Order: sequence, then C-alpha cells, then structure tokens
Amino acid sequence: MIKHFKFLLIIAVALFTSCHKIHPEGGELEGEALLQIGLSLDSGVEIVTKGENSPAMNPATIPHLDSMYVELYRFGFRSDKPNAKKETWNRIYFGKYEEAKTKTFRVNAGNWKLISFRGDSTACGFEKPFFHVEKEFVVDGGVDKNGNPNTTTVEATAKVENVRIKVNFDESVSGSYYDYFVRFSNIDTLESRDPIKYKQVLRYKKGETRDAYMMPTQKLKIEFMAQYEYGQADSWKYTTLVEEMPIEGNDFLQVNLKVTNPREGKLDVNITTDDNIVREDTNVEILEIWAPQDPPQVVAAGFNNGDHAVVEGDNTGNSATVSVVARAGLKHFYLTINSEYLTSENGFDIPLDEKIDLANPSTVAEGKLKAAGFEWDEDMTPGSRDLTYLKMTKLFESINSKNPSLQVERNLATFEIEVVDDVEHLTSRTLTATAYPITQTLSIPEGRVWANKIVSPEVAITKGVSSLFRLEVSTDGETWNDLTGFYRVDNSVLDYGTLTVEPNTTYHYRSVYNDNPNLISNVVTVTTESELQIGNPGFEEYHSTVMHVEPLGLFYNYDRTWYLPYKEGETDTWWAVNSKKTMPDGHTAWTSNWCKNFPCTAYSIDAHTGEKSALVYTVNVGSGNTDGTAVGTNVPGEIWLGKADNDGNHTADGHPFASRPASIKFWYKYQPVSGETFVVNVSVKDKDGREIARAEKLDGAMASEWTQCEMPIVYSDTETRAATLYVSFKSCSSGSVNTAVSMEIAGSQQTAHIGSALRIDDIELTY
Repeated sequence: MIKHFKFLLIIAVALFTSCHKIHPEGGELEGEALLQIGLSLDSGVEIVTKGENSPAMNPATIPHLDSMYVELYRFGFRSDKPNAKKETWNRIYFGKYEEAKTKTFRVNAGNWKLISFRGDSTACGFEKPFFHVEKEFVVDGGVDKNGNPNTTTVEATAKVENVRIKVNFDESVSGSYYDYFVRFSNIDTLESRDPIKYKQVLRYKKGETRDAYMMPTQKLKIEFMAQYEYGQADSWKYTTLVEEMPIEGNDFLQVNLKVTNPREGKLDVNITTDDNIVREDTNVEILEIWAPQDPPQVVAAGFNNGDHAVVEGDNTGNSATVSVVARAGLKHFYLTINSEYLTSENGFDIPLDEKIDLANPSTVAEGKLKAAGFEWDEDMTPGSRDLTYLKMTKLFESINSKNPSLQVERNLATFEIEVVDDVEHLTSRTLTATAYPITQTLSIPEGRVWANKIVSPEVAITKGVSSLFRLEVSTDGETWNDLTGFYRVDNSVLDYGTLTVEPNTTYHYRSVYNDNPNLISNVVTVTTESELQIGNPGFEEYHSTVMHVEPLGLFYNYDRTWYLPYKEGETDTWWAVNSKKTMPDGHTAWTSNWCKNFPCTAYSIDAHTGEKSALVYTVNVGSGNTDGTAVGTNVPGEIWLGKADNDGNHTADGHPFASRPASIKFWYKYQPVSGETFVVNVSVKDKDGREIARAEKLDGAMASEWTQCEMPIVYSDTETRAATLYVSFKSCSSGSVNTAVSMEIAGSQQTAHIGSALRIDDIELTY
C-alpha cells in the first residue's frame, strides 16, 4: 500500500451572547461564538488519487501544512450593504494556516463555509498540483451543563482537484523514434464561450518522467507524435490515442506506450484512469499525416493593427519586434521588404523585393539588413522550437534621424513575414510602416484672455511626443520667443497653463514641434483686456441742482438743493443716486422743510484724498414729521453704477465695462446707528446680461478714521468676457434714524432726521 496524505481541518466554536437566530432547519443559534481553526496532515488517508495501485506523487509538490491558505465565509447580509435584498456568502477571513492556527475568531452563529487551498487551479504543466477543500457547516451556540460553551467540530479532506497525468515511455519507444511526445488537449473549451474556461495543451515529451497536471475537462483528446528520421520534417507521424474522454478532479491518468513494430507503426497502448482501463490496444497505426500541431505563432509588438507609426522625435515609439514560436520546429523565416522609400537615394541599402530566409540568409543579404538596422535571433536556425524574434527598432531610429520633417503621411515600407514549420504549416503576416505628420492646432478662446493673464492656451495634436511641443510668442508677428512647455496633457490636448501678459497688448502665439521650423501650428492673435477703472472713483466730480417745492402755493414754496456725482451736462454718467426717494413734492410744510424733504446722498469735504468723498446716509422724511419726530419712512442712502428715474428708483444697474477685475478696493468712514452695517454689492455681467462674477459685503463696520477695504470678486464663469460692471454702496440694509441731526453735508452743517452715514473715496479695481 502506497503512502497517501490527508488535510484535516478542525473548527472549534464557543458561543457567548444572548442574541438568537433560527437555523433554516429549525435549530436555535446564538448570536455570537468563538471560532478556532485546526489543520493537520494525516498520512493514513489518501488525497491524491482514487486508485489503490497508483504510484505516490512527488513529496516535494505536497505543500507544507503552514503554507495552506484558509478562507472563512459566513452566509448572510453584508454589513456594508444594509439594504441588500439577498443573502450571500461573505468572506470573513483570509490568510495562511501558519497565522490562522494561532487565532481565536469571535463570529456570529449561523451557516459557514471553510475553504482551504494551495496552488493554481488553472495550472497546466509539470509538478503543479492544486490542493483544495470546500466544506459548509453550521455554528451553533449554547453552553453545556457546566456552563462552558459548546464546541462544533468540522472535518474536511483536501484533495488534488486538478488531473494528475503520467506517461510511461517504454524503452522500445526511444529505440524506435528520434523524437516523440504525447499531446493532451481539452477540446471542449474550443467550443465554449464561457470565459472561465481555458484552452490547455500539454506536451509530454521524450525523456520526461515527472507528473503533469491539467484542469478537469469533459473532452480530453490524447495524441501521439513521433519522428522516424532525424531532421526530416515529412517523417513526423501521428495517431489519435483517445478522441475524447472525461477526466475529473483528483483523477490519475496514466498512458503506457510500447512499440511492437516500428516499421509498420504498431504501438502497444494502455491508458488507465484510477485503475480503470480507458483503452488497451496492441495494434495502433501511426498515420501518414501531421495535423494536430499548432501552426507557428507570429506576434508583432510595436504595430497597431499591423502598422508601425513613424513620427518625428518619437524614438520611444520605435520599438518594433516580430516574435515567433514554431512548436513543430522552425523551418523558414521569410522576410520580403517592399518600399519606394528605403532606397539608396534616401540613404538606405536594403535588399528590396527579395524573399530572404532569416533562418538561413545569404551573406550579402544578412550584411545589408544588419547594416540597415535589422536584428534577429542568433539562434534562429532550422528545427528551433523556442521563441525567436526579428527586431526593427534601429531601422526606425535611422528613419527618424534621416527624416527630421515628416510633414506628409506616406507609406514607408511593407514587410511580408512568412514562417514555415517543420511540418509545412505556414503563418504569414503583412506589416507596414507609415510616416505620420505632426498636426497641431492652437486655440485661445476669447474668454481666456484677461488683462494680465491668458488661461490655458490649448494645442490639439494627433501625433508626437508631448514634451517636444513648445509655445512661442511674438508682439510684432515676426520675432518669436520661446515661452513655455505644456502644463498638462488631457488625451490629445496640451494645456499650456496660465501665461503672464501685459494689459491692452496684442500678442501672437504659435506652437512649434521639436524646434523644427517646418512643424508650426496656426498663429492665434489676441489682445488683452485693459485694466479699466471706474469713472469718477475719487468722487471729485459732483454738481448740485435745485428742486423747487410747491406744496400749498407760494406761501410755503421753497427750493431744495441736492447733489449728483458727475459733471453737469455729462452724457456718459457712471454713478446714480436715490436722493429723489427722500425728496417728495406736494406736502404741507407747517414745520421745518428739512423734515419734509431732504436728500439721502451728497458729497462730503471730509475726503481720504482730494477735496470730496461720496456720502450716503439714512434719512426719514414725511408730511407728518416735525422737528422732533420722525414718523415717515427710513430710506438708506445709495449710490451705484447705473441710472435712476425721477423718483430715485433703479432704471439701469451697471455701466459698460470690458475688463474683468480681480478685486475692488475703497476707503471709507462709517458712523452707524443702532449697530447697523453698510452694504456693498459688485456684479460683473456678460453681453447677454448673465452674471459671471460677484462680490458682496453685508457687514461693513464702524470706522471713525479712513479705512481701506478690499473685496475679492469671485467668478462663476471664467471663460466669458465682461460687458458691464455694477457697484452699489448703501448706508445700511434697513435703516433707523436719530431726530434733528446736524452733520457736514456738501461742506456745510445741515440738519435732518439722519441715521447711519457712510463716506466712500478712492475706489480702485485690481487685476
């Protein structure tokens, strides 16, 4: 009896908590338990094959106990998917037994599954067994009569789940043939579209004695190939030993071959699986054809759909290699080059339109090809079955160096590859080399051109090395200066980042590739925005006008002076005021007229610089007011860029403005009433009246001295040009007043029911 092995996995469970779940079969389960894993190796139980007379497997291929992988799964809902509608197996643990045997796991009771494995389940080759066991079990809870946790134990036996294969060549085989092998192939995968299936081919060659392993299959084909005469391709013969048969995991398949009459191709064949005879035949004839061997495999690296792109400066893309494997033995590796370009006129001495066998080239052809940059495997000789290659990297490097300006797409060469193996299988490939031009289109949208910056000029490219593109700038369109390399690449678009420029200046931009004056993009001409400022920013331009009030006839008629922040007669005014809101007509003036009619904006001679500042203040007027009472409406004073009607209402917000400032600065003094704050609003709009930027201040605080304030202007759209700018200053958001307040207004002490007062001076826009 041979020596066999067993993997024994023991799981001990102790339960703790009072939470309960019901097992599908009705048993009561506790909520939590302790789980331990015990894995042992028992030499008394078979794990390799089912047969009693099978030879032992190589002990070196049996994994060490500690190297076995262990996985634990629990059936239920995943904690990270509380809304899941279906329970699934969720992996709780993965590790090697070396680690797992030292752990005690706190787990939930319920349905569990243990998996232990070692090796590759898809292996096809020698000494590659896949050990595996999968066992479902239930973890129950409760305690025994002594109050100790119950223990649940599960045992599982690991098996070799791929198929073990052994071929025994009798000495008569080696004495009859120069070369031979048995070929195993799983032909069912050729008909299946199931992606988990694998096509596997195993060749058990002359002199091989090791165990081989394959995946289980329902259709295993077994063939024998033998070569009668050394070096004679037509002396290879084959026969099918088994057309198709099923093999399962843990099967042990043996093929025994003995030659009874080599001249007549007679074999004594005995094939068993687990001691059951699959086929026994003492009169199998080797046929006179060769069919099962795969044709030569030809793989072209560095070619896209068979085409190699030659692009100026792109030496990194020159790697081009044709790899070949001829399993039946290489006989010929033919190369034929057709080209109207690789000629002596262009600096090349290449044999064209000539079929050259690289496995046995003439001295002249070999010398010319190698001088031109072709390289091939020194071991490329007839009969070779190993990987061989043809490299054209140096050829394409030479083409690049000889052609620094590839501006027109053209075919450079066609390479006909024909590979023939020793059984006359032919595999051919047609490869091309194409010179591709550098195409580059520069674009700078209008909205990306600011006063002192240009944001993200872009160059769309189709070919080329990104680092070889450079942006150039000119102010006269004739003299060009290198500016910068690209900032980032997004697909085939180069972004040149943010450029620093001068305001109100015309620039010309272009992209140049590889410092080649023949590879230049279109020229884009832009003019930067001016660093425009608001009109009358120091409020030195003011004029007064008179409102004549006639409420009850001549006896109570009077004139009221008010103030407008622009020159008299000016047509393009920047600022408007809401003074007419507190200057009504048609009231009874039984008391002082200043409590019936008084402007809420004016200028002040208290200025940060110059002689004037703007003054906005809250005013209360009304027909019921007296010198000591303010029962009318409190109206905050406001000055803004735009226009007002004859009642002090806004009729236009904003003034034409073709620049995009970054912030607004101004100096102010503020004397609030009742803890009020002044309000500033800034808005930038495009030609369609859509706001693209704004700034807002609602918390303007008291300042008894001139204080500077800066408000950043935040853009929600950085790609659109500005058309108008709106700025508004208000003395407060709602308003309250004190009665009979005297303060300096327009250079003199004037009295009214006045609240919070804001002085503004020296407005500046920054860019």
